[in-house]
Amino acid sequence: MNVITLQPQEIKRFGVASYKWIILREAQEYVNVNSDNGERIRIDAGDTLEIGDFKELELSNPHATPIRVVYQITKRNLVTTPPAMVKFADSMAISEIRTPVTIRQETAQRFISRDHLVIAPNTKQRLFNASVTRLEAIIQNISEVEAEAMLGDANVSAVVGLPVMGDRTAPAGMTITGGGELWAYNNSNTPLKIALMEVHR
Repeated sequence: MNVITLQPQEIKRFGVASYKWIILREAQEYVNVNSDNGERIRIDAGDTLEIGDFKELELSNPHATPIRVVYQITKRNLVTTPPAMVKFADSMAISEIRTPVTIRQETAQRFISRDHLVIAPNTKQRLFNASVTRLEAIIQNISEVEAEAMLGDANVSAVVGLPVMGDRTAPAGMTITGGGELWAYNNSNTPLKIALMEVHR
C-alpha cells in the first residue's frame, strides 16, 4: 500500500502497465484519477477502479486543502469494505473506537401542573413529595395581597427556609432543582396562595 499527501491541485503521476486495479483505501475527500488518454474519474475512499488498459495514471487533488491518500495497485480484484468515518464540524473524523461507548435513550420531559395551594397564616404545608423522576419544582407566590412564603424541608418556619415575597400583581417565584420533599411556611398574617409546577424526566 502507498501513502501520499496530495497538496491542493497537486497531481501525482505513476506507471501502472502491469497492474489491473487501483483501490483507494483511505482519503478524507474524493480524488480524481486521470488516465493516459485524458479521461477523468472521481473515486472515493473504498472505491476500486479497473486500470488494465492504462499505461500511466494520475491522482489529483481538486480541493483547496491537502488530502492524505492511502491507495493500493494490484493485479487482482480484491473485495473491499469502505472505511467507516463519522464526520463532524471542523473536519474532525472518527475512524476507530478503542473503548466501549455507552449510550442511553433520552425521553421527553413531562410537565405536571398542580392546583393552586392556599396556606393559612403562620402555618406550613407540604408542596411536593420526594420523587426520583422530578428534575425541577417551580413555585410562584400569587397571593391576593403581599405575603411571604418560606420554602424548605419539613423544618421550615418563620426563621428557617428561603423567603419568597410576592402577590398577584407582582408575583415572585423560585425554581428548585432536584426531587426532594418540599414544604412552604406562610410567614404572614394573610393567606398565602402558591402556584406549582413540576418537571419530570
